[in-house]
Amino acid sequence: MSPFKVTILGCGTSTGVPTIGCHCEVCSSTNPKNKRLRSSIMITRLKDNKNLVVDTTPDFRMQMLRENVKSLDAVLYTHTHADHCHGFDDLRAFYFHTHKPTPCYIAKEHLGDLKSRFSYAFETTGYEGHPPQVELFELKCNFVLWDDFEVEVVRLPHGHVETAGFRFGSFAYITDFKVIPDHVFELWRGKVKTMIASGLRFKNHKTHSLIPETIEVFHRLDVKRGIITHMAHEVEFERDSKMLPSHMELGYDGMSFEIS
Repeated sequence: MSPFKVTILGCGTSTGVPTIGCHCEVCSSTNPKNKRLRSSIMITRLKDNKNLVVDTTPDFRMQMLRENVKSLDAVLYTHTHADHCHGFDDLRAFYFHTHKPTPCYIAKEHLGDLKSRFSYAFETTGYEGHPPQVELFELKCNFVLWDDFEVEVVRLPHGHVETAGFRFGSFAYITDFKVIPDHVFELWRGKVKTMIASGLRFKNHKTHSLIPETIEVFHRLDVKRGIITHMAHEVEFERDSKMLPSHMELGYDGMSFEIS
């Protein structure tokens, strides 16, 4: 697999941080690492600058502007909860420049929900404007996105739905899960060196992995670098970074690194 760059577009939970109306320590913080847009990443293949994003969050427009993204070659969706897909309409902007639809990959069980939420993009309504222009593809367990660029897909339990987790060579990205099925540990152990995974906070939540649970995932997979994302406003960057093992860290918006 060709080398690529990973950029954290956002590492916040569904409300983002700061949270509307909240004046807690984190929401009032001036530390930019405590400002969290909704969770998403971008992968850029270095040899040709092809870009893919995982999820189009409600902050998608601002994330693309901040990173000065000029082209988008694919979108992979983890699931269709609002904080992961409600920036879908802003895919229109790329079509204005390329006149090519954006390939979007989504699990079969989420396809109907996406089409329902954004029905104007998939039905003839008589509207004379420009709805998003996309090509929808079903996520398979393994597929080749661009010549040598392979994607491995796993399914993870998240309340009453399953989310898609992705492995790109030695890098993996998973978000919005509560537990990791044993077969995923068996599949990925020894293959994943760098991983971004969600860790909502320290106190209990029924459908999201907590930071201590995510730390345990990193340990069980024996990752060399573990990065936590999808964090709520209970997580303070400087204070809570000190609580992590030396090879693990809290992510932040704009964080980037290369995978060889």
